Amino acid sequence: MQKNRLLCLCLSAASLLSASLATSVAYAWGERGHDACSRIAARLLADHKDPETAKFGAFLQKKENMLGHLANVPDIVWRSMGAELDKTSSPAHFVDLDFILAPGPLPLAEKLPSTIDAYVKALDKNCARKSKDYPCVSGKTIEEKLQKAGHAPFRIESLSQDLLQAFKELKALEIEPGKSGEPGVDQSEGSGNGQRIEKKNAIVDRVLLLSGILSHYVGDIANPHHTSADYDGWDSGQGGLHGYFESDIVDSLSLDLEATVFDEAQRHEPMAARFAKHPHNYLEQAWELVIDSHEKLAELTRVDMQNAVLQKSMDRESKDEPNGKDQTKSSRTGPREKAKRKAVAETRQVFRNLVILRLAAGADALSRIWLDTWQQAGKPDLSFYRSYHYDVKPEFIPMRYLPSK
Repeated sequence: MQKNRLLCLCLSAASLLSASLATSVAYAWGERGHDACSRIAARLLADHKDPETAKFGAFLQKKENMLGHLANVPDIVWRSMGAELDKTSSPAHFVDLDFILAPGPLPLAEKLPSTIDAYVKALDKNCARKSKDYPCVSGKTIEEKLQKAGHAPFRIESLSQDLLQAFKELKALEIEPGKSGEPGVDQSEGSGNGQRIEKKNAIVDRVLLLSGILSHYVGDIANPHHTSADYDGWDSGQGGLHGYFESDIVDSLSLDLEATVFDEAQRHEPMAARFAKHPHNYLEQAWELVIDSHEKLAELTRVDMQNAVLQKSMDRESKDEPNGKDQTKSSRTGPREKAKRKAVAETRQVFRNLVILRLAAGADALSRIWLDTWQQAGKPDLSFYRSYHYDVKPEFIPMRYLPSK
């Protein structure tokens, strides 16, 4: 009896978890994509023509597998810490441009909100127009509106600033050249030296943590679906497209995917020109990546509809009868039915190029932010670092940029 009762409890918990995951917002790329973004970004820097940059990149490359793990922490570790944290943190993974855009061409990155308060005002401005041409985010409170619209660029800016600060703290601990041997190496005797090295190691531990976590959110907005309110294709009858594209397709691609993405990013530097317009401005650089991704949304939708969809999805509001008058049908209030698609083995090659281009954009963007924070901090030395520290389950990093309640 005790075993049966325990089994029932386990099954109930599993059902609740399944329901929670099914109703939560979709996450980008899955494990392989986020891991690839981190490792490719590290290798782009390690293979850089500038010797100093290459040295910095070589340090990151040695930790690339840990960085890949950390890049998946927000979707796996933090998401498993409870429904409340999942709900609170999920808007940091996306930003729905639809809710702040006017009809017409996409705006310049520098014209997009520069603070979270300005972002909230932009959301309210669209709603105030009361026009179908200006989508209005639902919600009565600021918190509810941000929950629906997302705020990924501000998460990226905040984490980038944290990373910059960590590098600055490390630089401040370096001994000036000529005082005691090589720059960055404290050769003084006594317990003070050990404490100093321990403190420096702890800072580098945080540098790696922030670098990996930052990777996740940069990777997120490299995915077109993380820039639109129609993040899963339901508006076009393509419900379920998000997971099909960013996980099923990506996971099924051959083992040469990462090498191909690396080659694409290295040869074409997809975010170089966009980022060069906003030196050291991590928020505007994030907006540039959002815009670049949003521009590819129509292509992703087209590729799916023309090559994968066998039967369109059915939303909760759909009816069985064409005239919509039969309200007795279960489909009227039943669960959504995803679009029926071909097996990924049949379609992965037509999606492959888009996957490569978006992962290359994410990896290139990430490598540039990593490099810029290190450079702006004065290029602190990292060669002293010797540690087996590995943040398997790091604590959640608060989103301090959010408006106070």
